[in-house]
Amino acid sequence: MKRILTILIFGLILASCDFLDLQPEDSYTVSASYKTQDDFEKAIAGVYDSQQRLYSGADCWFRAMIIRGDEVRAGTGGSSSTGISTFLDDAKVPILATGWQYLWQMIARSNMILCRIDDADFKDETMRAYIKGEAYALRAWAYYTLCWQFGGMPLITSEMSLKEVRTVARSDADATFALAEGDYKRAISLLPAKWEYTADDGSVNKDYVGRVTRYAAMGGLARLYMFRSEFSKARFYLKQIIDSGLYDMEENYVDCFVDSHDNGKERVWEVQFSGNLTGEGTAFISGLLPDGYNKEGDPTALMPFNGYSTAMRIALNMMDCYESGDIRKAVSTVQNLVVSGVKEPVYSYIIKYVHYSYRPQARDDWANNLPIMRYTDVLMLYAECLNEEGYSAGGEAMRILNRVRARAGLAPYTSAELTNQASFRTALRDERRVEFAFEGLRWQDLLRWGTAQDAMTDHFSIPDNGKGYYKMNDYQTVFPIPYDELSRYNDDSVMWQNPGY
Repeated sequence: MKRILTILIFGLILASCDFLDLQPEDSYTVSASYKTQDDFEKAIAGVYDSQQRLYSGADCWFRAMIIRGDEVRAGTGGSSSTGISTFLDDAKVPILATGWQYLWQMIARSNMILCRIDDADFKDETMRAYIKGEAYALRAWAYYTLCWQFGGMPLITSEMSLKEVRTVARSDADATFALAEGDYKRAISLLPAKWEYTADDGSVNKDYVGRVTRYAAMGGLARLYMFRSEFSKARFYLKQIIDSGLYDMEENYVDCFVDSHDNGKERVWEVQFSGNLTGEGTAFISGLLPDGYNKEGDPTALMPFNGYSTAMRIALNMMDCYESGDIRKAVSTVQNLVVSGVKEPVYSYIIKYVHYSYRPQARDDWANNLPIMRYTDVLMLYAECLNEEGYSAGGEAMRILNRVRARAGLAPYTSAELTNQASFRTALRDERRVEFAFEGLRWQDLLRWGTAQDAMTDHFSIPDNGKGYYKMNDYQTVFPIPYDELSRYNDDSVMWQNPGY
């Protein structure tokens, strides 16, 4: 049996406690007073709950991060994500508004904790420090995510009334990233290496597996530095994760995604889910396969129930990225799927997360954790840093790249093939595309490499992807600020729309 993360057990309680109800969706304040350790255990569970919701639905924010970019066919997605894959999105796209809402909810709930926790009555000072570290890490992740997606944000780090919030003007991206950077560093100084520790009363606690750790925060900070091309800073933190000895690559690629390996050695940071109809499962995985692909209850099917009509179709040029013999292709994609009794003649679908030991009992009951950062990503980012700081023929970066390829069943590269920094950079970027396909990293990678416009021009040059109909404009490196958010401001010098929208 999988060890259930304690915060998710709290999630079952939160539905009946005041914490979620007292914070309106459009407010960044909490009127309740939290005074005890138990109160703050519930409060930090609320922050995780907001993050979990970004990955929970069949048409959730995580899905939008896959749709944006060149992994899926243009036009893929349901009504809530209209225009994201075709770059026709505007300020009224529901899935962006929902993502914005939950990210700001994470910030608000973290602020409440950080403003009040020092005055609370804790029976275990170790846990006080850990919860503070979690709040800093989760606030950092939310600010970083908002910034790379929407641009600079209002910097709100304390509890405020709604009226006060509306007076805080947007800062630029540099200031927003700097806030996230500082929060990550504070988190690193407070969080445990792993969630097994001796409490103040001498008891050993092993019940919190899956909560954010010191090394997860280091991974988040390293990713922020990678986005800003600060490779030496990123390398410093990535090396600490590698040297910790707590992580390793799974021997089998599929085990990076199957629920039986949740919180295993490959998983540096992931969003937690559990089954058994507890309300803590995810429906995202059900949304990967189309409605009509399967008769209900068919024991031979990929999953035990029908999919959704909004299932993403993989772009044909994405399927061409897999080399012959690449094990990752069969783990991540399915071809020739039978839909409503007819074999799909053209398109493939994503099955990367449709691997399970717990058989979900409903479409929203999947127990598979979803990745924020895998250890393979840590290794490949580290290899990227090494190469950007100076190419070394046959060096550590090459060994990392070849280790990833070996697990995929592919032949290693040699220094005769990758002769310089530029050729290694190209090979590593191509490897990232297939290793992390459909994990919500591709669009972020394209932005940080400065290649998004070229990639989308190539993507839209293919008739299947909307040749002659779609294009990426230069301002579309960020999303539009949601209309409902803008409408709450009377002063466009405080909150304004991103140029071009």
